[in-house]
Amino acid sequence: MDQPPTLAYAMDSRPASIAGLTTYLMNAASTTPRPPETVAPAPRPPDHNLINLDFHRPWARPPIRGSVIDAHCHILAARHANIWFEAADHYGIDTFFSMGPLEEAIGLQRRWGRRVHFIAVPDWMNPNADLHDWRRRIDAFYNLGSRVVKFHMAPQTMHTRRRSLDTPEIRDMLRDAANRGMIVMTHVGDPDTWYCGRYTDCKTFGTREAHYDMWERALADHAGHPWIGAHLGGNPENLPRLQRLLDIYPHLWLDCSATRWMVREVSARRDEAREFFIHNQDRILFGSDQVSGDSRDFDFYASRFWCHRKLWETAYTGPSPIFDPDLPPDAQPELRGLALPAEVLQKLYRDNAAGLFAQVGVSL
Repeated sequence: MDQPPTLAYAMDSRPASIAGLTTYLMNAASTTPRPPETVAPAPRPPDHNLINLDFHRPWARPPIRGSVIDAHCHILAARHANIWFEAADHYGIDTFFSMGPLEEAIGLQRRWGRRVHFIAVPDWMNPNADLHDWRRRIDAFYNLGSRVVKFHMAPQTMHTRRRSLDTPEIRDMLRDAANRGMIVMTHVGDPDTWYCGRYTDCKTFGTREAHYDMWERALADHAGHPWIGAHLGGNPENLPRLQRLLDIYPHLWLDCSATRWMVREVSARRDEAREFFIHNQDRILFGSDQVSGDSRDFDFYASRFWCHRKLWETAYTGPSPIFDPDLPPDAQPELRGLALPAEVLQKLYRDNAAGLFAQVGVSL
């Protein structure tokens, strides 16, 4: 009977003694090819900690007098607050102006009322919510002490909701908010990377120039009424545009919220941005645009606070710990800190917000 070659070799050359068997097995082991060893790939770092930072390392408080005010964030549920405030305490952030569901506001206020103030927002998660519901929510937020109302007028939002700052109903709501003494906050514009990417269909989404013409009409209609332009007016890529708006509209303030956006665009023009912040030190508010979530832990929240403090307080130059999905993986942004002077940080982190909100009766 024919045998497989390896088996025939084994049968024909079997040793006649124990010593021979030992020698045979050693020779066989040395000549039998071994399968290649497989090495498990290293685990991919989380998108909020690409450079393996220990976010629990001690940090000194921000170098200012009084509490630090985050004028733009999103605590979406009361159940998220414990870990949120643990990270906030570690990085010295004290008071928050939050946008989230009205249904969560009571629980947040009951436990964290001294540290959380509300910005009135619609039911963003409900595409069928009408303006009557939006007005009802403004009333309810106002009764909870809110004195800021947010109008989200990004290109995608205006397209989806079929409303803009020029829509008669929105113009009426702006007047109502101003008449009851509420600061207006607007999100107008989006990153240049979006206008050059997802918004290239101008017939559908409009152009940045048209969006900013719309915003200026609203600013002119409410001259003298306090107004906050979120995310550095939605255009940190164009600081001359922002300077022009601040010069023409003295009732306009800007917040510097949106971590990835600020890291990318402020760092890219560090010297120009530093001069801009110093020149306009009375008109810019600190904001993180931090968003809570069920799957977000201490390190996630800490990564945002870490980036902001490095960006505004230090001269750090190095990689950002946060992955930026608006850039290719091999072209991630370098964080380049502005090292703002102490008097500018005092205004950015506290005094500007405290003074602005005092205008509408909010004591901090």
